[in-house]
Amino acid sequence: MKHDVVVIGSLNYDILIQQDRLPYVGETFIGNELLMMPGGKGANQAVQCAKLGLNVKFIGCVGNDIYGGELLKSLINNNIATDDIYQRGPNSGIGIVQILASGDYCSTIIKGANYLLTKNDIKDTFFTHTKLVIFQSEVPVDVVEYAIERAKFYGSQIIVNNAPARHIPTEILAKIDYLIINETEATFMSNQDIVSIDDAQSCAYTLCRNHNIKNVIITLGEQGAIHADENKALHYPAVFCPQVIDTTGAGDSFIGGIAWGIIHNRPIAQIMPFAAEISAYSIQKYGGQSSFPLLSDVKHALKTSD
Repeated sequence: MKHDVVVIGSLNYDILIQQDRLPYVGETFIGNELLMMPGGKGANQAVQCAKLGLNVKFIGCVGNDIYGGELLKSLINNNIATDDIYQRGPNSGIGIVQILASGDYCSTIIKGANYLLTKNDIKDTFFTHTKLVIFQSEVPVDVVEYAIERAKFYGSQIIVNNAPARHIPTEILAKIDYLIINETEATFMSNQDIVSIDDAQSCAYTLCRNHNIKNVIITLGEQGAIHADENKALHYPAVFCPQVIDTTGAGDSFIGGIAWGIIHNRPIAQIMPFAAEISAYSIQKYGGQSSFPLLSDVKHALKTSD
C-alpha cells in the first residue's frame, strides 16, 4: 500500500505532572494534577500527520507491557499502519513530563523498547513509493543513519528532527531535505549561542551552507521560527495564542504541519505559517496527541484553499 508519510521513530507512554514549579534538590514538592497518555516524538509526529489527513505508516518498537498496548491502540485509532511495529522486551519507552504553570515543560525519557529497533527491521519496501520519511533521535543512531541512506536511495524526501540532539555525520546531513530543531538543539549542532532571532538566522544559514542541507528550520517557541536554505534565512513570527496551557508536543505538531505542506507541494512561505498555526492550537490543551488539531481546525491558516 502506498503511504504519503513513513515515520521511523519512538513511542513513549507519557506520565505528565502539572505543578507550579520544579522541586529543589532534596525537596518533596506537591504536584497539582497527573495525566497519562500516549506520546513519544515519533508517534506524536505520526498522529499529527494522520489528523491532517495524510496516509501514514509507522516503524518502531513497544514493550510487552500494558503501555505497549495503549501506544499501539492510539496509532490504530488514528488510522496509522502499525504492521511494522514490533513488541520486544519487557518495557515500553516512558516519558516523565513536568508541566509548569507557564505551560513550559521539561521531560526525562526512559528508552525502553525504542532502542530494540535494528537495521534488520528497515525494509526497502518502506521507501519505494513514499514521498516523505520522518526521523527523530529517540531510536538507535545506526538505525536512523541506515534508514536515511535507504530512503534517499529510493528518492524519498527526508525530515530529521534531531531531538534529543546528537552528532550527525556530514555525509548524512547532506542527505537531509529538512532539518528541524529547536534553539537548544541548534546550539549543540553549531556550537553557536542563540540568544536572538538574528543569532538563529545566522545559525540556520550556516548549517545549510556548511553541511549542504537543503532546508534548516529552527523553532523558537513564542518567538516563532526560522527557515533557511542555501540562499537566505527568514524569520516567521509565532501565531498569537490567548492562553498557553501545555507546550508538550508543540514541536511535533509543527512538524506534522511541515509534512502536510511538503506532501501537498506548498511553498515554504505558506508551510511555515500553517505549521505555526497547528502548533499554537496544540498548546491550548493538556497533552500531546489528544491536543493536536484536525485539518478542519486549522485550514483557515492556508493562504489559498484546496
